[in-house]
Amino acid sequence: MSRPGYLSSEHFHGRRIRYVKPIQLFILMNVVYYFSLTQFDATTFTTPLATQLHMNNYYPGFARLRVDQKLQKEKITYQELETKYNQRTSVLSRTLIFLLIPIFALLFYGLFFKKRKCLVQHAVVATHFWAFNLIMLGVILPLVSVLLIRLCKGLNVSAALVTHDGVVSAALQVCLATYLFLMLRRAYVASGWYCAVAALAIGWSFFHIVWLYRFFLFNLTLSVV
Repeated sequence: MSRPGYLSSEHFHGRRIRYVKPIQLFILMNVVYYFSLTQFDATTFTTPLATQLHMNNYYPGFARLRVDQKLQKEKITYQELETKYNQRTSVLSRTLIFLLIPIFALLFYGLFFKKRKCLVQHAVVATHFWAFNLIMLGVILPLVSVLLIRLCKGLNVSAALVTHDGVVSAALQVCLATYLFLMLRRAYVASGWYCAVAALAIGWSFFHIVWLYRFFLFNLTLSVV
């Protein structure tokens, strides 16, 4: 990936010929992300049924109720449902993930409406941001995790120190907030303090937004499986 916000800024100024178009870049990163699933256990956007039921602090009761209703209606075992669900959700997530772009385009529109940019320009920034997220979550984070785990084993240190959800989540939020700050500064030419506040707010709420996406993915998958 290029410098944060550089592609968006170049796009705004009409210098687009030598760069991959935003949606093409996102599709490319989408392909890279889903290819990485065959190499690493990265399920941020695919979210298998076990994650929806057992690693869910947002709607666990609702998820269990929906699954129980599905089992009773279809007269199948949980194992059968889980297999079908995981196969279907992996496919559906590749399309549903595109909805994150307009959601963040509207978010950037609200945050930087004084810059008088059209919604399409905000969509460009959102597309570049999510392309970065895909490469971060699908490739960089798994690679760093593997390297740190091997380092811990070599030093006879518990790998839990670097694989704990709280540690990983905090590190990821810091990385995203840093990238966002640099990207927003360059793309919108806004003040440093305002971009810092916006970046910190989005970085903090990132996993809440991901779980909102997972909620829609869960309901969509369960309705068609």
